[in-house]
Amino acid sequence: MQKLLELAALIEKHAGPSYLTNVLPGIRLLRSTRVTDPLAGLAVPTFAVVAQGAKQTVIGDTVCDYRAGDSLVISLDVPVSAHVTKASPEEPFLGFEMALDPAALAALAVETGLHPLTSDTDMGATVSPLPENLLDALVRLLTLLDAPSDATALRPAIEREVMWRLLTGEHASVIRQIGLEGGPTSRIVQAIAWLKQNFAEPVQVEDLASRAGMSVTSFHRHFRRATSMTPIQYQKRVRLIHARTKLLSEQRSVASIGFEIGYESASQFNREYRREFGASPGVDAARFRSVGDVMR
Repeated sequence: MQKLLELAALIEKHAGPSYLTNVLPGIRLLRSTRVTDPLAGLAVPTFAVVAQGAKQTVIGDTVCDYRAGDSLVISLDVPVSAHVTKASPEEPFLGFEMALDPAALAALAVETGLHPLTSDTDMGATVSPLPENLLDALVRLLTLLDAPSDATALRPAIEREVMWRLLTGEHASVIRQIGLEGGPTSRIVQAIAWLKQNFAEPVQVEDLASRAGMSVTSFHRHFRRATSMTPIQYQKRVRLIHARTKLLSEQRSVASIGFEIGYESASQFNREYRREFGASPGVDAARFRSVGDVMR
């Protein structure tokens, strides 16, 4: 409990006025004094911790609730919807996020002789209580923000320790899949990379399965287990997230953006956008511009 309070104090000290503060390469702190609305985005492999308050992240039809003392690992690039569920000015939400490097994790696993763990699910995200040894490493990592001259020498070793704790702790079954070649997860990662790059193109599941070197049945099963959605649902959500980003950052017509991201029908684009985000594209963009506070 004491270490968790120390982590919360460090986040409170170094978090900036906005929701997200980048403090070190690949590491950012989160702070909010209020419950936030769900906001969709495309997550990358991430290790996230709640030091105070609570948050919810939704991946497909899987809901991940985590609160103070809990950690979340996302092992794949997946569309998510996330929001703070417990926060106040007196006790703000305080969080920590660290981007995971698949190559570094795989290298450490190979170097130390670790092997992928069998699991009854290929789920690309897990929630688990934060163990004391990992909490201690995070406190030491953020303490370096008060000693920049020490960071260059000490940070790589502490980050390596964090990776080791993840590879051998409660998240191990998910973490050990990251960056490892040959298994079903690595083949799904290849298909996801293609979908992300070609989201505006028409796609057939048969073609994706062929790219992954899997049968259609096996590909569909492993893809859904890993992402909690079908390949077509994944593509649609990636399209809509890109559309939302363009709507908020570019002064262009809704129809032109819809066509650019792969929709042939403006009415279909409007219908699916409303279903995903709860409002038409024009209304949604106007709402976010008026609030002026877009948070992940």
